[in-house]
Amino acid sequence: MFKRLALISVLVLLPVVYFLPAVLGRVGVLDGDGWQYALGLRLLAAQMASSGELPLWNPYIFGGMPFLATVQVGALNPLNWLFASFAPDRAAVLMLLACFQLALSGTYLYARSLQLKRAAALVAGLIFAFGGFMVAHIEHTVIIAAAVWLPWLLLAVERLYEQPSWRWIALGALFIALQIGAGHPQPAFYALVTVGAYALFTLVVRVTPERRWQFAAAIALVACFGLLLAAPLWLPALELARQGERAQISYEFFGSFALPPRRLLALVFPYFFGGYGLGPYRVPVWDAWWESKWLCGYGGLLGLLLSFVALSRARRQPLVWFWSGTAVVALALALGPHLPFDLNYLLYRLPGFNLFRCSYRNLFEFSFALAVLAGLGLNSLAQMKMKCALISIRHSALALTALVTGTALVYRLYAGRLGTPALLPAQAGSLANAEALLPMLFCGLSIVALWLYARRRTAWAAAGLVTVLLLDLASFGSFSYWRLLDPNLVARLADPPTVAFIKAREADLNAFRTVSQSKGGDPDLLNSANVSIPRGLQIVNGYDPLRLPRFADLAGQVDMFGVVQDLNIYAPAAQGLNLLNTKYLLWERGSPDLKHGEVGFSYNELGLQFSANTKAEFTTNGAPATELAIVSLLSDAAPLTDGTPVLKIKLHTTAGHVIERELQAGRDTAEWAYDRADVRDAIRHQRATTVESAPAAPNGGFQSHRYLARLSFERSDIIRIELASALTRAHLLLARASLYDAGTGLSTPLERVTLAPERWRKLASFGVVDVYENRQALPRAWLVPQISVLPRAEILRAIQTGNLPNGTNFNPADLALLEAEDTPTISALPATTATTGVHVTHYSPQRIELDVRNSQPAFLVLSEMYYPGWEAEMDGNPVAIQRADHTLRGIWLPPGAQRVVFNYRLPFFRAGVLAAAIGISLLLAGALFNRRKTARLPLSDQLHPLPIGNESMPRPLV
Repeated sequence: MFKRLALISVLVLLPVVYFLPAVLGRVGVLDGDGWQYALGLRLLAAQMASSGELPLWNPYIFGGMPFLATVQVGALNPLNWLFASFAPDRAAVLMLLACFQLALSGTYLYARSLQLKRAAALVAGLIFAFGGFMVAHIEHTVIIAAAVWLPWLLLAVERLYEQPSWRWIALGALFIALQIGAGHPQPAFYALVTVGAYALFTLVVRVTPERRWQFAAAIALVACFGLLLAAPLWLPALELARQGERAQISYEFFGSFALPPRRLLALVFPYFFGGYGLGPYRVPVWDAWWESKWLCGYGGLLGLLLSFVALSRARRQPLVWFWSGTAVVALALALGPHLPFDLNYLLYRLPGFNLFRCSYRNLFEFSFALAVLAGLGLNSLAQMKMKCALISIRHSALALTALVTGTALVYRLYAGRLGTPALLPAQAGSLANAEALLPMLFCGLSIVALWLYARRRTAWAAAGLVTVLLLDLASFGSFSYWRLLDPNLVARLADPPTVAFIKAREADLNAFRTVSQSKGGDPDLLNSANVSIPRGLQIVNGYDPLRLPRFADLAGQVDMFGVVQDLNIYAPAAQGLNLLNTKYLLWERGSPDLKHGEVGFSYNELGLQFSANTKAEFTTNGAPATELAIVSLLSDAAPLTDGTPVLKIKLHTTAGHVIERELQAGRDTAEWAYDRADVRDAIRHQRATTVESAPAAPNGGFQSHRYLARLSFERSDIIRIELASALTRAHLLLARASLYDAGTGLSTPLERVTLAPERWRKLASFGVVDVYENRQALPRAWLVPQISVLPRAEILRAIQTGNLPNGTNFNPADLALLEAEDTPTISALPATTATTGVHVTHYSPQRIELDVRNSQPAFLVLSEMYYPGWEAEMDGNPVAIQRADHTLRGIWLPPGAQRVVFNYRLPFFRAGVLAAAIGISLLLAGALFNRRKTARLPLSDQLHPLPIGNESMPRPLV
């Protein structure tokens, strides 16, 4: 009993101890996607749950989109309910602790179900819970919240292998539902594939022939009931995926974020490529930032050593073959496009696998497989005779020593030749660095600890072994990026000045939307991503990989991160933002935060390409200046001689004068590849003043350069700048440009887009962010007296350009556009003069009520996304919703006063609820039938049911 209580205490308290700095509030646990993506959605889910409302629709981001169907945040995940009871920072810590406790205890219980000793099961749990994958994804709780259910599913399979029981069928189904509903679908998919393979392996290899049908039937019931219980989640998600970009992703997208082969070295030296400057690790990261942050499957040197022990006994343990094969396959899948023979193209054609990018996330299965192998290895060692154990340790120690020695040699001699995007830091490559020294130390300690355990096999020896493992894992995890996270990040949820300013102007926050245009600056002032949700403002931006493509068309091709790509959306004639009820624009000016001499430039590049006959123009609103500074480069320009004009420039002043200047080869700009050997031999112009250079690539590369030109003139107020290419064959890249006033020392970076004052009225400035009012914004709902039916492409073109196919202006306040593909039998209506009025009387995420008064027949347009599941009623009678203006909702209205109600009753969710109800009913019926059947058995059969496998009777898991 004491041992059980001690182990339960360890399983519960160890994550608390590990994350004690976060528990005490000294560091945070929110960062990256955990802050920008998940937090706002979790707070919304908690708010809706506490008010008794199902989280089906999210009106706050991307103009409104399905909420439950996005699945990635796990809107119905019980752990999200913590955000309804605790402050966001406390709830985030509690959720993280719960995830790690589930991972630790689930792996421990699964290992115990394999008849592993307590020490071996604890080792397996520690490696999975505190190994590289889990710790590297602390910011991605949407990922680890789904990953932690893998051992619980395997536990259910193992219990059904030992003895079929209705209880474990029900629990297995529940675990499937919890995993699907926990968060990110990618680890859930990988876990279900792994469990399916494990069940098939068990069926074929482990179960005796006469019992196979029982085991197969039990697994089939688990899968069926699990899918039924999770149907309210996956059915809406399937419908959303069919309409989104993830229904068919490109191979390039599929192959992104893969594990480069060089990162395999981090399985031995976790900080091979540098770290975060914490503790003994001083070498800065010299690999891609995301690779150094997420691409780690480190399971400890002792974990590798114990896995080698397991492999040495593989002939007697079929499970070693399965989990070693899983580890190898997972590593291969993680490599993605780095696989030989175009194998990744074959994976791209596999259903399920081709829905996800980031193949490196297969390190999840690898980490778990390594954990189980380590547990199996230690358990085998405990059961061997001492002589056999020492021989196994000797062979495994030689294998580990060879692996560590090889990694050390690569670190010492070849670290700079691994193709990393950054140059090797001066202090890297020394074996005296903690990055190499600590792994070599733990290699020796692991061998010694395992040898002592094989010699003694006492509780103290096991405790020493576990201690070495914990220190080994902590030598990675305790110095990872999470130790640098801001503990006060949640304070940033408070309204920034821009949001406070807008709220002070508005009585109804549901009557308008805002849009932000960032240049990489202050995300708070811009109210960006999903952090806007707890601030209560509905935005055109957002962050969700499943945002609706039709909405993106309307909103300037806004991407999944909420960045508007097509800046023409701000032009006076463009109607997309007007249709989206976008009243406010938060516009980040180009800030002169990059200095070249006295001149300040914006970090954000213009990226203007000039070739023959190319022109461009900037509007500068009368900025005073004494010179125009340009950062540029030439390409294919070796034949150009000194003084050759490459760009003609006209600066228009407020006084009506025109100042003409030109950019010349040799004096102002030059060939970017000036240092390349073949170019250097042929170049005919001098090197201009170099200001920005990229480092030479490994293996004999060359530096690339950009050049600074400073074109002076008498002090003038510049209102417009015209640029015209003077090139015939070469190309010019204009990277940055600024007007500079020598008298005041002020720089004005040029921007590619200027906001027309007839549409955008500047209201206020906060730092580098200006707040504008859209003078042309339409209300949330309005009546139009006329419709026109056009093909889909022509409707989108009319919205983007403001011109109808016949050449007339498109005014969405007077005309609604319906798609011929949806409404082929409807013809255009003649214009009427109607006295109209629309008033929104109630607005909530899933219900909108309006009072409408119109003297003539009219068409009501609601600036909300058209999506299956929205239903409309007029005076209590159902009416059909039309898709209007590419992606908005519209209904026909007769003359008179009407009460119109829009409700979101997602049919796929209702079908899922029905399926879940059927699943629960069948489970209860089966449990009742099983109980009555058991009650009719003789007492001896009730106490001693026959196992279906070839192992001993199950024993207590703890």
